[in-house]
Amino acid sequence: MAKTGCDVERGGGSMSQQFFAPKDSTGRPIRLPVAYRRTVKWLPKIGDIFPNFTLPSTQGDIDFWPWAEGNWVLLFGHPAANTAVCTTEIGALAQNEKAFRRLGAKVLGLTGSSVDEQLSWHADIEKLYDARVWFPTAADIGGDFASLFGMVHEKEHQSWPVRKSFLLDPQMKIRMIFEYPIYVGRSVEETLRVIEAVKLHSSTGLATPSDWFEGDPVIIPDTMEEAEVQRLVGSRWGYVLPYLRVAPRLENPRQKTRWCEL
Repeated sequence: MAKTGCDVERGGGSMSQQFFAPKDSTGRPIRLPVAYRRTVKWLPKIGDIFPNFTLPSTQGDIDFWPWAEGNWVLLFGHPAANTAVCTTEIGALAQNEKAFRRLGAKVLGLTGSSVDEQLSWHADIEKLYDARVWFPTAADIGGDFASLFGMVHEKEHQSWPVRKSFLLDPQMKIRMIFEYPIYVGRSVEETLRVIEAVKLHSSTGLATPSDWFEGDPVIIPDTMEEAEVQRLVGSRWGYVLPYLRVAPRLENPRQKTRWCEL
């Protein structure tokens, strides 16, 4: 009897394991362990509208959509208060208040620790980093929201969430998702870089190359008509390759790669 696209197989030898085989678009099976087979109600993806929620926070109860209204938002989850790597992340965010405000971006943290635990911890961070924790952090006691938002990876930790971040635009659409393991702190510089890049694309339709920072040359998408290119960047643009159009942006002191010098 022929196997279907989701039939279960058993491997041989000492590494015996059950597999299921969903098929790709060409009908070829993709062999995956049965342990990976699961059904989820929702897993956040880029382009989704982020759901509203209400939680207590270090700055009072947060009704998320009204709180975020009209702003870009960085929503990030982290394991717990009074932990080492999380301390450095909160401290680094605290030191970059001006940069986030310049970008019109609000910040909201999410963790399983109580509000009182977080407030006491934030006092330690403010002394260590000489910067106030200007953004709220919400108390997701029990981790229900962390689980819903796909922040809990059981093979990384049974109960603590990984370091997952979402960038949301003013319409609450997910524009970026970062996931870091528990033992690796996030880069605030990279977070700010991506916010700048996503906002540039939203306002102009332009794309950004690897390692781009504000002021560096940009990529002109294939779908952009020449008249629109002229309106955005003038005449100083050109082809580096038949499929790669670039344009310089405002001058800045960062060294530019040779391929984008026109």
